[in-house]
Amino acid sequence: MTVAPEPTPGAVASHESDASAPARAAANARSLTSSARSALTGPCGPALYRGMLGSGLLTLGGFGAGALPVDGGPAVAVGLLGFTFGHGEILALALCWIGIALLFSGWLALGPRALSGRLPTRDAVWATALWSLPTLPAVPMFSRDAWSYLAQGAMAAAGVDPYEFGPEANPGAFSDEVSPDWRSTATPYGPLHLLLMRGVVAVSGGNPAVGVVILRVAVLSALAALTVLLVMAARRAGVDAAAAVWLACASPLAVIHLAGGLHNEIFPLVACLGAVVLTLDGRATWAGAAIGIAVAFKATAVIVPPFLLWIALSRRREDKAVARPTLRALGDTALAAAVAIGVLGLTTLASGTGIGWFDAIAVSDRVINYLSAPTAVAHLIHAVTDSPGFEDVLAVARQVGRVALAVALVAVWWLHRRDRMTALRGIMLALLAFVVLNSLAWPWYYVWVAAFWVLARPGPRATTAAVGATVFLVMAIGPNGSTSLYSPVLSGVAVLASLAVAWWWWRATDADQNAIA
Repeated sequence: MTVAPEPTPGAVASHESDASAPARAAANARSLTSSARSALTGPCGPALYRGMLGSGLLTLGGFGAGALPVDGGPAVAVGLLGFTFGHGEILALALCWIGIALLFSGWLALGPRALSGRLPTRDAVWATALWSLPTLPAVPMFSRDAWSYLAQGAMAAAGVDPYEFGPEANPGAFSDEVSPDWRSTATPYGPLHLLLMRGVVAVSGGNPAVGVVILRVAVLSALAALTVLLVMAARRAGVDAAAAVWLACASPLAVIHLAGGLHNEIFPLVACLGAVVLTLDGRATWAGAAIGIAVAFKATAVIVPPFLLWIALSRRREDKAVARPTLRALGDTALAAAVAIGVLGLTTLASGTGIGWFDAIAVSDRVINYLSAPTAVAHLIHAVTDSPGFEDVLAVARQVGRVALAVALVAVWWLHRRDRMTALRGIMLALLAFVVLNSLAWPWYYVWVAAFWVLARPGPRATTAAVGATVFLVMAIGPNGSTSLYSPVLSGVAVLASLAVAWWWWRATDADQNAIA
């Protein structure tokens, strides 16, 4: 009789690991399903369902009224050309705005629970997921920027410098989708943005519609990462994680402009928040790498790093074993800065496009809208004085805004040096100053502010203003990406709606006014 050799311990462990992998996957799936069921059948269920319905209607309406591709998109592909113009487009617009109203209804219903500590973090996370995932098959909405991103990736792949030329220099399927306003404009985004978009274009097989789906998968993945990091940051900061996720990730501003609009703000924001969490944990090297990644996407990220010094200093001071906390904190910051510069340099070399994006940042001055305070002031001065050269007035207003922004950033940085909690508030205030005083502002820029809002421990009046502002910001842009700010009627409706929601919010949260004060 032949006796089989006894298996080695390593083989047994490997076999058990292989056998248990499907079981673990099944257990995880059951746990996820149970968590979703608990959220949907619990007190927050009706609000979650309303938000899901709203997101679904928004996606459906986007097929007729969104930032459609030149071939008309899915509606035309299935023979519904009439859905993209005339009465069909009006119906699509109605579906979009009904969807937005339902999304806001669900979000606002969760708000008082979030700020009073009665919203489970699980439910806030599910709100983010269930309201964002229906946008997966959608066309780009509320902006045509996604088409520009893909065209820039196609340029980089073709060896055409996106920092010197606009998409028109690389004719083809991707450049055809770019808004005429931006076809001759160089990109202001960093080398990592180009590397990512180049990869998306390569995987898409040269099909812009496929590229949009791939880009949305990347954006939704980044939104999931933002949610996880925000929970981690909130717990380290001692604030309610559910409130932080509700205000930033489940907000209609994030669902519409990140998941729907596919804006690349999400990538540097995730990296910056990751750097904050890593600094809170004392991991300077990795925090520096995260900052390098963030800046390599977009220059806006440079606002966050100076505040990491105060967080590092606070952490060193709390460690009784550290004899010279200031010196050690400066060392941590220097290490993080060196790593960040190294990462930025490596990504620049990998992109093969050099540092031309620093000069290209100035292209943002071409955009003129009321969301930028200097631009709004220029319009007001021009209207009151009836002076002939609006461009001259705008140039002066923007220069004053730049000086005011520089002063504000330095002042906020210096005044919020006491400890890690004040540093987190400083980050939020610095980002708010940037989006208000910068020469250019778009609604999705405010997602940066929202991400740090609850971490900054705002008072009830400030949060009421933030909720009202969210309504205005969402209504400032139409589903096809056109601005509503130059229509007195639409602007008036947006202002009235934001004031009405702010009044309702103040009344609804009156019993919990000190929840996050």
